Amino acid sequence: MRDESPSLGISATVSAVLVAASLLPVPANAQQALDLRMGSWATTGPDPALYGAALRGRLVGPLDVSLQGFGAVDPDPSGRSLYGAGPEITVPLSDGVLSPYLLAGSGLAVEIGESTDVAAVWSAGAGLELRPLSWFGIRAEGRRLVEDRSVGGFWDLGEDDRRGWQVSAGVTVRWGGGSDGRAGAGPGAARISGADRVPTEEVPAARTRVVKTALEAMGEPYRWGANSADRGFDCSGLVWYAYTSQGIDVPRVSSDQARAGRDVPPEAARLRPGDILLFGDGAGRVTHVGLYVGEERFIHSTTSGGVTVSSLDPGADAYERWWVRRWVGARRVLGR
Repeated sequence: MRDESPSLGISATVSAVLVAASLLPVPANAQQALDLRMGSWATTGPDPALYGAALRGRLVGPLDVSLQGFGAVDPDPSGRSLYGAGPEITVPLSDGVLSPYLLAGSGLAVEIGESTDVAAVWSAGAGLELRPLSWFGIRAEGRRLVEDRSVGGFWDLGEDDRRGWQVSAGVTVRWGGGSDGRAGAGPGAARISGADRVPTEEVPAARTRVVKTALEAMGEPYRWGANSADRGFDCSGLVWYAYTSQGIDVPRVSSDQARAGRDVPPEAARLRPGDILLFGDGAGRVTHVGLYVGEERFIHSTTSGGVTVSSLDPGADAYERWWVRRWVGARRVLGR
């Protein structure tokens, strides 16, 4: 084993902090997931086959944190294989049928070859998940993966350290979360500024104006974090824009919109125009929102089609049935 860098303490400390973060308790109603993946790591010499498994949960906001185990198995019996574990942070960029995400991870590993070495492993990249079922997804991702045998970090790589791009595919299985299937139902609803000041006789007209504002954004592109006609909309940004344009302040993010106003059962006959529709994974987590426009239709901003109108009719096409199966509730901001 070669001499260890003085930065060993820094890398070990960073990894320890990230591991501790990954072990923080997630909210009681948060969904958890098991990710399994396999791929190849393009390095000098034969490309090691890479295997990984991670237990993942939602920590706060859009942030997922996981504790993963991984192995990079060199196809050459005389080569160097790597086995380790560490935390990984994932930031979903949207929640829908196709969900892109960013990721970054760090870990400590044991390298087994002619000699045994301790190594730090760092990675960062992006991926795309196809979610055909609420509990099951298929993932493809690419990441820059670095092995530092001096345990010194990106700034102290030696000639025998390995670095390269890793591509992999895998599956995700989800479970847990709230038991009632309607995230955001119950006490503690967010107070809506402005909605309480709309006189009862003006509520129908206010609902119409909110819906009209949303419909005027038809065709605008989906853009994560955006909430204006100039830049486009994400799903919660469209809802926020439609209401605030009429002087009614609602929360900006979907997790808070899922607690706004009063609860409405997920039944088309109970809905009123302007109700906020909640879509989830069937385990208590709201992953998408839209606005009911009437006649079993709703408007929303999706990664695949931008701002568009879809149907709550279960007899509609396969794409719209996908949303119907994930409709978990509604919130009424205006009126009763």
